[in-house]
Amino acid sequence: MNKQAKKYCAFFFLFLLLFPLVEKGIHALEHHNEIHCTITDKHFHEQEHECSICAFTITDSNGLPSNDLSFVIPSQNFSYQEFTKRIIIPYAYSNLPSRAPPIS
Repeated sequence: MNKQAKKYCAFFFLFLLLFPLVEKGIHALEHHNEIHCTITDKHFHEQEHECSICAFTITDSNGLPSNDLSFVIPSQNFSYQEFTKRIIIPYAYSNLPSRAPPIS
């Protein structure tokens, strides 16, 4: 591909990336002079503005897809058994001195 085609291709993909942001900004500028109610009490108003873009909602007639997957967590029973017996020697440390050597 030559450099000229790469340049135009890059501009095209940049346009595709930035188009939704620019369109949203332009649409917000179209509605910036409209007066909106700021009263916090409950009350009713007539429709403040009519715009096909603002009123657009996606209607999905398919609903949520069913999930036929089930997750299985493998487990294994593990029992620990000591290989050596405990040997208790009551006077094992009786010949050791009762204090540590001096620190110099």
